[in-house]
Amino acid sequence: MRQMGSGRFTSGTMAVAWGSPWQAQIWMAARRTLIAAGAGLALAGLGGGLWWGFHHGSPAAVPTGAPLRQHRAQGPARALPHPTGAGILMPVTGTVAAGFGWQYSTALNQWYYNPGITIAAPAGRPVRAAWAGRVAGVTDTGPLGTQVVVDDGDGVRTVYGHLGRVDVHAGEAVRQGQVLGTVGGASLYSRQQRPHLDFGIYYGSTASNPLAYLHPSS
Repeated sequence: MRQMGSGRFTSGTMAVAWGSPWQAQIWMAARRTLIAAGAGLALAGLGGGLWWGFHHGSPAAVPTGAPLRQHRAQGPARALPHPTGAGILMPVTGTVAAGFGWQYSTALNQWYYNPGITIAAPAGRPVRAAWAGRVAGVTDTGPLGTQVVVDDGDGVRTVYGHLGRVDVHAGEAVRQGQVLGTVGGASLYSRQQRPHLDFGIYYGSTASNPLAYLHPSS
């Protein structure tokens, strides 16, 4: 994690203290609803001493130590090791609609922190495993709608949210590039925007910028 100036955080790695990466993914969808409620909202206590604040305006306007902080994490941050020289694959062909880190919503006139990337793609387009591993979970009850988490066994997890169809099951071994499902979540949160995939990559509980680990072909 890198900090610049008064409470601004750059792209790269970001420590989060949630117990599981899909809890962090819940944030990725919840932010769309919470930022609309106005300045000063806080999302508190999801599984381990982390709370988020929202500020109407630039993140630079939030001084370090102010009541509304961008994040608080327990324990040292761990940098995400590059899985291999091969890199990860972009999970779906589309356009990166929102990158990692601080993003500005012109529609809502608000800043928010994105712990992954949001990829706009047509409903029904295949979503592929960015990195090989075993399916650690398939859920469809959270704000992200249907999501899949893949664990590579060495601490790296990739998370895929707002799926329309799922073609894998918990415990299944998946290879890099294997189809996990399709874009097109049917939940209320998934339908708030055009079809898209929320994609995250984590080392333990540390969220990192997926774009920093892409294979050159992606």
